[in-house]
Amino acid sequence: MVKPNPMRDAVRYAIGITSGALLLSGGYTYAQDADESAEVVEEVLVTGSRIKRTTNTQSQEIITINAEDMEIQGDISVADALRSSTLNSLGSFRESSGSSAQSNATINLRGAGASRTLVLINGRRVAGSPSLGGGGTVNLNLIPFSAVDRVEIIPDGASAVYGSDAVAGVVNVVLKKGYDGVRIAGRMGDRDRDDGTEESISFLAGASNDRGSVTFGIEFDKKDPIFDADRKFTAARYGDYDGDGDILGYAETVGVSFYGYTLLNPNYDPNVAYDPNDQNTWYVTPGANCQDGVNGFAGVMRADLVFGPESGYYCGYAFGLVSANRAGLERINSWVSAEYKLTDSIDGYIDVIMSDNESFGRYAPPAATGPTIPGDPRNDIGATFGYFRWTDIGTRDNVVNDTFKDINIGLTGELASNLSWDLNYTYSDYRSSSVGMYYLSYAGLAYNIAYDIQDFDQFVANIKATTHNDDRQNMKKWFAGLQWDMFEMAGGTASSYFGAEYYEVNYAALVDAQSEAGLIGGSAGNSAEGSRDVTAFSVEAIFPVTDWLEIDAAVRHDDYSDFGTATSPRLGFTMTVPGYDRVQIKGSWGQGFRAPDLSDLYGATSFSAESARDYLGCEIAGQDPCPSKQFDTYIGSNPNLDAETSETMSIGVTWEFLDGWYASINHFTLTLEDAIEYTSAQDQLDVDLQTNGNNPNVERNAVGGVTRIDAGFQNAVTDVEREALDYAVNGLLSTDYGQFNMGWNATQYLNYDAERSYGTGDLYNAAGTLGFPEWRMNAYVAWSMNNMFANLAWDYIGESESNSSDTKYKAWDVMNASVGYNFDSWGTVTFGANNVTDEDPLLDSFGTQVDEYQYPLVGRVWYLRYTLEM
Repeated sequence: MVKPNPMRDAVRYAIGITSGALLLSGGYTYAQDADESAEVVEEVLVTGSRIKRTTNTQSQEIITINAEDMEIQGDISVADALRSSTLNSLGSFRESSGSSAQSNATINLRGAGASRTLVLINGRRVAGSPSLGGGGTVNLNLIPFSAVDRVEIIPDGASAVYGSDAVAGVVNVVLKKGYDGVRIAGRMGDRDRDDGTEESISFLAGASNDRGSVTFGIEFDKKDPIFDADRKFTAARYGDYDGDGDILGYAETVGVSFYGYTLLNPNYDPNVAYDPNDQNTWYVTPGANCQDGVNGFAGVMRADLVFGPESGYYCGYAFGLVSANRAGLERINSWVSAEYKLTDSIDGYIDVIMSDNESFGRYAPPAATGPTIPGDPRNDIGATFGYFRWTDIGTRDNVVNDTFKDINIGLTGELASNLSWDLNYTYSDYRSSSVGMYYLSYAGLAYNIAYDIQDFDQFVANIKATTHNDDRQNMKKWFAGLQWDMFEMAGGTASSYFGAEYYEVNYAALVDAQSEAGLIGGSAGNSAEGSRDVTAFSVEAIFPVTDWLEIDAAVRHDDYSDFGTATSPRLGFTMTVPGYDRVQIKGSWGQGFRAPDLSDLYGATSFSAESARDYLGCEIAGQDPCPSKQFDTYIGSNPNLDAETSETMSIGVTWEFLDGWYASINHFTLTLEDAIEYTSAQDQLDVDLQTNGNNPNVERNAVGGVTRIDAGFQNAVTDVEREALDYAVNGLLSTDYGQFNMGWNATQYLNYDAERSYGTGDLYNAAGTLGFPEWRMNAYVAWSMNNMFANLAWDYIGESESNSSDTKYKAWDVMNASVGYNFDSWGTVTFGANNVTDEDPLLDSFGTQVDEYQYPLVGRVWYLRYTLEM
């Protein structure tokens, strides 16, 4: 059990009740009205404001999740803890195997995009992930989980205080400080659906006296990768399901690529009528001896949906037999927090985080076009070019090492009883090194052909290549602030805060020379570098007009070196009903902005095998429904991007309808103007459909098959709006049979503007369609009695429907449970299971997962955790 900590408890009382919605699954502790302990409450900072205060009467909702809440859930990282939040409406990026960003995890408030959610540590900005674009998007996996005291979430715009990126809200991770004692914890988890495990161990120690304190910790945790073959809905599947004698590629296949051994037929004559029984009339043809089940090959498949109607057959490769879906992750994170009273009026403090993470991902052997190998017995038609899976090289294994150093040092003090100041400096550095093994060297292949290398082992050794991405992002920030408690009003002291900050950001994405030159098969990319500096000034004030009405306001001006300036105002109010203080009403209006990511401005072209649907190709082929498949996509930057701007409004009511029981409802709207959009492969294919094949960013071969798509970034020409309602009911029930902490939280998406087809400006409400569920809910019951405790949590995602057909998708839910016992000085043991009933993610009619970021594919995980505190 956690030892009593008066300062921690004081902070919780100071934060107080907001909406009452702690938007995670699990057993939770809610702050109640301050009792006699309020007499010792100190002034504390609350997320969303830099003004210290003793109570939270801020006009924006603040949702607080403490460390005990997250442990009850059985999580081992901040990312795990936030994923099931109802505010993470559309899911968020997780450790996807195979890319240089495979070690990253993010939070996506309101479904507005991770780049529009500002993540802070101890209320301050840190370096974003260079693998996610050189902007402000923070990799949650670099935050030491066992160091977290609480997470505070503002699901509302906060650019008036924090500047860029706080468009949809702020997630502030507050680390432990002032701890006194020693705490050791360990957790072991076992997955039901494969041999993978999850394990963690952490150590926390601290000491304090009347002049200061120091808290130190270190943790290790590990998650094994999840392979596609170990889940029925991601494993390779194929067959002649319609009984016509052929397997139609990408209609009757999952996890199978046309990059197997597929040749461009040198005997093909477009003037000769197609004959499925005459190989000479095929545009593409499989190599000889293309057999199902041999070295990962899946046999002969009809090519209509790849190379165009009546284009012949190809030799498929079942990449889903060997590829990893979720990257494995090992983390070693450490931190120290110290504070010391230098004089009676000046305190010094320092916070340091050091993180070293390694992730492992696996792709199938390199898939690449290229010349045929002289003398290859599979090339029995004299072809010179084809689409090949270079299986002799081996699987492409990617190892990403992330190192993160974040140092914050500062001084606080008082100039007078009503004037306090803060000076601090932050150095934050993120480096990510991605090494890819067993890629194809075109230079080595050319060498083998030119010099007629016959020895097999030598031939294979010559064509193996190792790739390297060295991504870096560095931030140096200086901050100065002054709080002035100005005068007394009917409801209390009117206070203001004046802030000034300057920071520099340097970004680099360095790619090995062979990949830059386009000489690596199965990989592509170019180096890019950029930098910017930002100068900002802000002011905020709180006016407690009466004992039932408070008004707060803030404004911030940012000056960016690379694109211009932005001014962000905010105005809000908090009030209770006169004579009935059980009802609290809050309202807020604000404007915000988001600066373009440095990679969006300065990045060079990179490669991705994006999944999309070629509706024009399907229309030509008469294929309905149109299947999804991968396309060679080249992603470029746009130096002419402008900052996007936003406007947010929220109003909410919290009602204490019984002692200790709260109900709340909060309405939120977000309007985005000049939104920075990534134009995906799907977007470009949609334009190609609209223009009847005349989109210059889509290249097709002679029979209509897509060979290349150029994608990138641009400012949207149409404003879009997001609108949602948040609901919550929670409370505490004490009985002779123990104490029950219960709650229900929900987010209902009322409107999510989306274009019916990219580039048309024709908007529709996507809420309720696949990928944009109208409802997300959590409910929980946490029981404790003497030394025993148990928790049951429910996570729900509502039903949805396709936006292009009549297909409907059922609602999805999952249960988590745990039980435990506190053995006092011998520690606490918890046994639990996440996904108790071992639910699949949401699947389509073909049994394939429909959304990898909203619906987890892990399955049931049993875990045992032991905690000893001294």
